[in-house]
Amino acid sequence: MTDNAKIESLEKINIYRFFPWICLALAIALIIAAIVNAPPKSVSIEAGPKGGFFDTTAHLLKAKLKEKGITVTVINSEETLQIIKHVDDPKSGVDIGFIAHEVPVGKYQNIKSLGSITMDPLFIYLRQNLKIDSPADFAGLRLGVGPLDTGGRVVTDAVLDLYGIHPGNATYVPLSLLEMADAIEKGTVDVAFFLQPTNNKVVARIGESGVATLMSLGRAEAIIKKYGYLHHLTIEPGAFSLGKDLPATPIQMIGIPATVIAKDNIHPAVVTEIALTLKEAFRAPTLVTSRGAFPTMDLERDLDSDTDAERIYKSGTGFVPTLYKIFNFWIAGVLDKIALLLSFVLSAYVFFSFMGFPSPYNIWKGGTADRHLAALENLHKKAQKKSLSTNELKKIRKIEAYFNESDGTSKKATQLIWDITKKNKGPTSPHHT
Repeated sequence: MTDNAKIESLEKINIYRFFPWICLALAIALIIAAIVNAPPKSVSIEAGPKGGFFDTTAHLLKAKLKEKGITVTVINSEETLQIIKHVDDPKSGVDIGFIAHEVPVGKYQNIKSLGSITMDPLFIYLRQNLKIDSPADFAGLRLGVGPLDTGGRVVTDAVLDLYGIHPGNATYVPLSLLEMADAIEKGTVDVAFFLQPTNNKVVARIGESGVATLMSLGRAEAIIKKYGYLHHLTIEPGAFSLGKDLPATPIQMIGIPATVIAKDNIHPAVVTEIALTLKEAFRAPTLVTSRGAFPTMDLERDLDSDTDAERIYKSGTGFVPTLYKIFNFWIAGVLDKIALLLSFVLSAYVFFSFMGFPSPYNIWKGGTADRHLAALENLHKKAQKKSLSTNELKKIRKIEAYFNESDGTSKKATQLIWDITKKNKGPTSPHHT
């Protein structure tokens, strides 16, 4: 179908009469979409106790998101097992959190994983001069354990239970991270359990100072066979201090991955910024992992994974999604959020074009022709009653020029101009038939 035929077709169905209003509606829709789908101005992150790994990571994310104009509230909690419940609750106001414990399959439907970022070993420190080879010998001792409802306490209890240790034959002393460190350094507890990454400053200080002895779990491999969510880890000799040769022998440990979680409807721009931040911060090797092992989606398989974050982790160093390379963070965020809608609109455009429907350009072109025709009709009615003014005749010449220049021949326009010219006997005359 030629452009002229398309215009004639449009004149018959008058779609183009509504084109300006359609454009206005689309413009309003785009403005509303930009407002509704813009990245949030604020988010909240629930972390563990102050000074712990979850807390320091939450403040890292807070600083990075602040650079993008997003205000972050960090909520500290000793009950880290409750974090996943709060993130899963649509009414809680908590957007992001952390887990380092087993997740029942299918229990939490409103959250997704943004990636595991490190491995948390269970550090078992013995006070100075305490000579013990196995947790089975902890009976009768004072054990510094984490508070109830924490991931560290769950892992600690699981290990002790395998060795027959329980509150009935040992004294359990629930302590926070900082209280635990103080207690083992002063010897007010015999054994202290820490579920923290190897770069935690509190745990590292104890290991480097030599004020307590790190215990090796000789049956670590057997333990992880009992609990599938745990992993066997090894700290090599000299890892804490080569000068002091600490530890002097390989330390066998068990550990669990620490994972960042978020509500499943969290804005993709926030996910992108978090993933880029985590990738930069946690690619380095640790005492128990090699370079580039984290962040990863391969360890927490009981939660849905965010595909955007996973793509960032699997891409090379320096990778930034295209939208965020080209556009401002907020513009990229809007485009990212409405990407599915844009894909649908593009698919619809291709489909209707294939079916022979007029393109937006031809609709616009037909709309212009229609407005000129409407003006000619008004001038034609006026010319039946009196002579047109010089300005009105100039307007007719401009309309005639439009049809000539656009090659948009219209029989109706030609006839109207001819009739007006005859009535007014002016300088305007049709140049096309």
